[in-house]
Amino acid sequence: METKRRGIRRWFGITNTFPLAALAAFVTLAVVAVALGMPSEAHADHGGVYAVCPDPIEEGNTGSIGVRRSGHKIKSAFFFTDNRYHTADGDDYVEYHGYKVQSSGGESTLRAPIVTKEDTLPEHDETFAIGFWDDDVWHHCVVTIEDDDAPEIVHVSIASSPVDQYAYHNGDAIDIAVDFDQKVDAGADANLALYLGDEDDSVWRGASYEAGSGTRSLIFRYRVQPEDFDGDGFRVAAAATGDDRSPAYGFGGDIFAEGTDVPVEYGHEGVTGGWKQKVDGRPYVQETQIISSPSDGWTAYRANEVIEVLMRFDTDVVVDGDVSVELHLGVVDYNWDGVIREAGYLRGSGTDTLIFGYTVRPGDMDAEGVGIVLGTEESGFAGGGAIKAKGTDVERNPYYLGTGHQAEHKVDSSSPSVSSIRFTSRPANGDAYADRESIAVEVTFDERVAHKGALHLNLDIGGVARQATAEAPPSLTYGYSSVFHYVVQDGDTDIDGVGISANSLRAEGAGVYDSAGNTADLGHPVVPADPGQKVATH
Repeated sequence: METKRRGIRRWFGITNTFPLAALAAFVTLAVVAVALGMPSEAHADHGGVYAVCPDPIEEGNTGSIGVRRSGHKIKSAFFFTDNRYHTADGDDYVEYHGYKVQSSGGESTLRAPIVTKEDTLPEHDETFAIGFWDDDVWHHCVVTIEDDDAPEIVHVSIASSPVDQYAYHNGDAIDIAVDFDQKVDAGADANLALYLGDEDDSVWRGASYEAGSGTRSLIFRYRVQPEDFDGDGFRVAAAATGDDRSPAYGFGGDIFAEGTDVPVEYGHEGVTGGWKQKVDGRPYVQETQIISSPSDGWTAYRANEVIEVLMRFDTDVVVDGDVSVELHLGVVDYNWDGVIREAGYLRGSGTDTLIFGYTVRPGDMDAEGVGIVLGTEESGFAGGGAIKAKGTDVERNPYYLGTGHQAEHKVDSSSPSVSSIRFTSRPANGDAYADRESIAVEVTFDERVAHKGALHLNLDIGGVARQATAEAPPSLTYGYSSVFHYVVQDGDTDIDGVGISANSLRAEGAGVYDSAGNTADLGHPVVPADPGQKVATH
């Protein structure tokens, strides 16, 4: 900042001509007294004489000082300027060292011009004295020169937007750009006022200086806290400059013209964020997924297996009481009746990730895959407890994205069962099987099954049990039925036809199971003797 001279001026009764030619256009030696409005300051008189002082004068403009004598006319006066104990000097105004002003008609108020000088250097408001002597008494005014070169705000804007294009969440940065018409320096304590909430019930938040000192644009940043909420969009408070050039409201701390200690003009009208600048600091679910898998590589969950659901929040949360997450299990053709299952809280309180679990019950079936219910005010979370931001009483946001059917998370809690047993072969001669002929029987299940070992089925041939066998295929294959074969032996005879006793099906090795690993129920009813299945080997 330019260093101001602070010279000492002395006043003696020396009459000067006006020092600047430009002033000649403003005043002549004979100045006619003109009333310039109500005075803002008047010093105590002496013998009825007093000075009529001007309002503050903007840099480069003019004002006037008046000499007044109550009830008497004044013919002339000598004016002097002085900067002792003041901040202005001769570079800021036209100096007088006994400048004479006189009236042609003997006016009761005689006025002398006060001329300030314009420059482009940002400065503090400065003062100097101007006055006159009367009977050895000094009558004067202290004149304030208002600097008009301080940086001014030309634009305030919201420089950020919500990451998810919906609302700012806990920890998100709200950035405000403040543009000036000159370069500025921001103090570390500079801040900008924001308001969140309804106009009648709004909450102040301070956006701290973030970047831009030494340029024409400053960035102020506020980090959203869990308790912050504004469903209509936050607003930047209007600002103003106080009488002492400090921020009256809207700003805090200090912002100066670059390289000086001259405060900026803080005034601006504020900004309304609107619906695109909503704020919702409540803990919200960023991710939902099913993290478990059916056991042992099976294609579906069986009864008593646990389906685990992960919910990752944007901040650490604490579970208080009974809380669960709703699942869709068994939706068929958009029939939603009876498909809600509640996965209860399992673990994770105090972190940003909670795990919920549902234990599959007998009878649960979902051939398309379980889904996570969309979170709303009415659905999604259940139970009488709460999820809160850690260290606060702020409850979680109820909204989160659900999922559709998760094909890799099917549910099958039912065991396969035998649906039918039938003979598929006929005697070669159309009457009875002869020695070395094969009797074939097909056993069908109610769903696709596989078996690793052999299956055996006892046939009743003339009251004697004979074992038909279905061999397991070379590789694991799922199908609805298996065919059993028995080769007729010499001595086998059945004139009524072969039958099958109840519950005569049995398995070797791993047994029969479906793709979910449910072991098949091999029970079946009696298959009566079939007259078309006679046996005669003699």
